[in-house]
Amino acid sequence: MSRFAPLVVCALGLHALASDLPSPAVSRVDPLGGQRGTEVELEILGRHLSNVSGLEFDSADIAWTATTYASAGKLRGVVSIAADAALGPHLFRVRTADGYSTTAMFNVGQFRDLREAEPNDVAGDAQEIAGLPREVQGVLEGSKDIDVFAIHAQAGERLAVELRSIEYGSAVEAKMSLLDRDGRRVRFNDDRDDYLETPFIEHTFQNAGTHYIKVDQYRGPRGFNFGKNSSYILRASALPTIEYAAPLGIAIGSSAKLTLHGSGLGTVQSVFVTSLRAAEYARMTYPYTMPIHFRPDPARGPLVPRIEGKVVQVNQDEVVVELAVPADAEAGLWRVWVAGARGIADGPIIELGSLQEFGEASAPSADWRDGGYVIDGVLGAPGERDVFAIHGVAGVPLRFWTLATQLGVPHLDPVLTIRDSEGRRLAENDDVVAGQGTLLGNPDSRVYYTPDRDDVFFVEIRDRTSRGGPSYRYRLKVRSERPSFQLFTTPENFAVARGGEGEFKVHLVREAGFSGEVSIWVEGMPPGVAEPEARFRADQLFEPNADGADMIIPEHVFRIGVPESLPLGTYPIRVLGTPTADESSPDRRVVEARSTLIMGPLLDLWNFVRRPLPAFEMTVVEPSQGALSTATVSVTLAQGGHATLELDGVDLPVDAPLTVKGLPQGVAAEVRRHGQRFTVDLAATQEAVVGSWEISAEVLVRERWVASGLIGLTVEPAPTAPASSERRAEPAG
Repeated sequence: MSRFAPLVVCALGLHALASDLPSPAVSRVDPLGGQRGTEVELEILGRHLSNVSGLEFDSADIAWTATTYASAGKLRGVVSIAADAALGPHLFRVRTADGYSTTAMFNVGQFRDLREAEPNDVAGDAQEIAGLPREVQGVLEGSKDIDVFAIHAQAGERLAVELRSIEYGSAVEAKMSLLDRDGRRVRFNDDRDDYLETPFIEHTFQNAGTHYIKVDQYRGPRGFNFGKNSSYILRASALPTIEYAAPLGIAIGSSAKLTLHGSGLGTVQSVFVTSLRAAEYARMTYPYTMPIHFRPDPARGPLVPRIEGKVVQVNQDEVVVELAVPADAEAGLWRVWVAGARGIADGPIIELGSLQEFGEASAPSADWRDGGYVIDGVLGAPGERDVFAIHGVAGVPLRFWTLATQLGVPHLDPVLTIRDSEGRRLAENDDVVAGQGTLLGNPDSRVYYTPDRDDVFFVEIRDRTSRGGPSYRYRLKVRSERPSFQLFTTPENFAVARGGEGEFKVHLVREAGFSGEVSIWVEGMPPGVAEPEARFRADQLFEPNADGADMIIPEHVFRIGVPESLPLGTYPIRVLGTPTADESSPDRRVVEARSTLIMGPLLDLWNFVRRPLPAFEMTVVEPSQGALSTATVSVTLAQGGHATLELDGVDLPVDAPLTVKGLPQGVAAEVRRHGQRFTVDLAATQEAVVGSWEISAEVLVRERWVASGLIGLTVEPAPTAPASSERRAEPAG
């Protein structure tokens, strides 16, 4: 089903404010992906998911064909993947009677899947991976979990083992070891490079025999726990590995030789590039400086724009391909792929651009007055600094910015410095926004500079720690531009009950050098819904917080009321902004707010996954009747024991039964009702499964579930000494 299909639910004729509406959310997807051409049984953890009516993917090649279980905290169902679905990450959201959930990710692979199965924490219990290549779909369940897998290698066999989590829809940060048959470490990795914090191991075995792959978690000195969002994909194959591409970009309408450097490339038979889909934007941060498309993806995998290259040279470490870029190709980011006898390997991202392209040698002939240009360069040796002369014009603003880490360059942390003819520093920037790798910040650099006189000055690019080498590639862009600002909206899926009110926020991100008030307004609201306006003050700044780890981001709250007569459905709306000082100018700058997928604590600290969404939407739903709540956050009972749970209802029909969902095997619930109050007696058998779960109490009202919050349930082993089996629920606070 299309991502923009209308949301239709049964009419109840009731009234509610946005605060009365649940906010559906997805917190984990298991498995994190599946092989194309197959069906996958999918489990989704989250909240407010009981009233599911389906899943909407970014491609018609992936479809939710059946719902087999639904509760407030968990969905299970079947996903069908077409044989020609686009490889890599895809976006989806859950469609419910309460609106859409937050967006999550599902990955399409090419190799047979293997589901990780416990117990496999030690080599003695290792799970066998037979018949390579395979993709293991696993979960590090809880902070103590370790997963160990056994493989059987032949002498001379090359194996590439890649763990995919961060940047693929999961939050778990892992470390990985390759062990020999006696448990001795052969290889270890925790971060693939300076910015991709997932492990990768490549190894050629000298001797045949059994080896072990150990997947463990990063816990840190304080025992960090990644919580629910801890799925991963472990790909074990002989696919080629591509470390970097040169150059990093090609001008549209031209041809160039693209050189891919890596290992295991001798089997490559073809090379092609595809236009980046929304789910593939792995390094998006605010403010973003890489070219991003906020648009729907093509409906089918075969419709994704693709350019075939002509392979002219192949060896184990390098492939050279001639790439002719059509004049009608769309400017932006494109993914490089190589295919051969071992399968299809995804490579780096390059830019197909509309600006003039120059190398380091031809850069002296570049002139920004021709509309801007790009220098594709490399810091080829440690300590190298590349310097380019710029002819400045008094009062004309210039913008300089790099694309390197945002394209996946593995190690470069570029620094831009502007100097006068005598070497004096005029301006400098290290990171577009400070942070910890790409989890928060943007390690690329950007400088705005306006000369005060006509003169030649110099822009210098270097690595922050004076490193260099053939992979330290960059694209330096130069254009006449003034500083501006960016806007984005939250929540990503904004729902409001018909006849009620809802709210959304607009956030302001200032570029360095931009000051003053910003006027914002809303366009495209359906008939009968007001289009509000507001302003950001000049003193509302986008800046690091006092702790240095997160950002202060100005926000404005818009409250939206909708009439009872408004039809149910999803309405794309636009939020626009302009500098207030330019509001009456015919050539004013207008900036559109964008909606993005954000996972991890909202707007601060860790930015595990961020992707552009094609539109900002308001979904109008029918309000629900009644509410159900409890002061209890967790319940613990032993095998053979009992516990009691109390819940309070509001406006629930007297004949509506209460159901407890998510109970593990061996635990039963007996419900007693006293008006709008419910007492639930939980009883565990002596054989009840030991562990921890999340349960919910739910009442069905006119074909729509009203649920309590999620309640943690822990079942412990039966006590070994005589003890009371009666345990009370633990209240919040």
